Amino acid sequence: MTVPRPYAGLTVIEAVCETADAALALAAGMAGRILADLGAQVIAVTGRNDGVEESTRLFLSHGKRTVARGDDPDAGITKLLASADVAIVDHGLAKKLGLDALPPVRAVLSMFGGRLAESDGPASAFTLAALGGLLAMVGDPAREPLRLGGHQEAFSLGLSAYCGLAAALARPGLAAAPRTVRASLLETVIWLNWKAVPLEAGAELPHGRAGAAAEWQVLRCADGHAVLVYQEPDWPRLTAALADPALEDSRFATRRERLANAAELAGLIERRFMAMTRREIHDLARRHRLPLGPVWNLDEAMRDPHNRARDLFQPIGANARAPRLPVAWLRGTAEVQGSMEDAVQ
Repeated sequence: MTVPRPYAGLTVIEAVCETADAALALAAGMAGRILADLGAQVIAVTGRNDGVEESTRLFLSHGKRTVARGDDPDAGITKLLASADVAIVDHGLAKKLGLDALPPVRAVLSMFGGRLAESDGPASAFTLAALGGLLAMVGDPAREPLRLGGHQEAFSLGLSAYCGLAAALARPGLAAAPRTVRASLLETVIWLNWKAVPLEAGAELPHGRAGAAAEWQVLRCADGHAVLVYQEPDWPRLTAALADPALEDSRFATRRERLANAAELAGLIERRFMAMTRREIHDLARRHRLPLGPVWNLDEAMRDPHNRARDLFQPIGANARAPRLPVAWLRGTAEVQGSMEDAVQ
């Protein structure tokens, strides 16, 4: 039986102005992609020359209808907006056309947000990730700053915009007062990096880009790399699992001492990892209930039994597959509630 999708019957227009940063176009594309997957008819205005790779375009356009920008893009977009229920636009297009030209439910995306929402100052996902502190989590202080892989910042902004639109659409009566969802890339980056924000009064700012001195590391192993992640309660299990007497040294007895000697500790654990394959590390972690993880390549990730069981990668065309979206509609609320009650009983 086909499950009815929540936004069936809604028409959504997705468009950003030609001068908008690529991050805003990607974010609008992700918000529209989620709505399309949940049943909305999403019409995406295309034709920007923003250097986005073709695989990303294929992923974001799946399930949508695309319309070329044309010779008079503003007139074409205005015509599309006139019959839409929802719009996903950037602040530049909203300013150019005016909010009155947008449907009653609309998401307006910007780079900075707040009082700087309409700023056209130079910025990119990379510079805002640095400004928001996200890049302090990765890289080594002796090297150039590292950019996060993929489009994590932009796609997270798209997810934020979708969540705001979902809340706006949940209120009854689309004909009621307009509901404008405003979401910015900088605020999204700060949200992603929330652990760096709450500090005790008078606490020192944490050092960024710890590199080899970081508590958590990606280490080499016999056939690639594995991720070393552990919490304080995990330490006894980690030392038992690795069975290396050097880890029992007093320099690593407490978390404070382990942090002070983090580079040396990582070297000892990597030496142990170098005698093991990623699969052996994975099996060891499962036996000892440790959050260690192998770094799979794309083919390995697609063939991984756990990912296959969860149907993580889904077809998006005749010869392509992509990860599932972070939002899915499974069944009606009453059905889910009934299943939960049965499980409790």
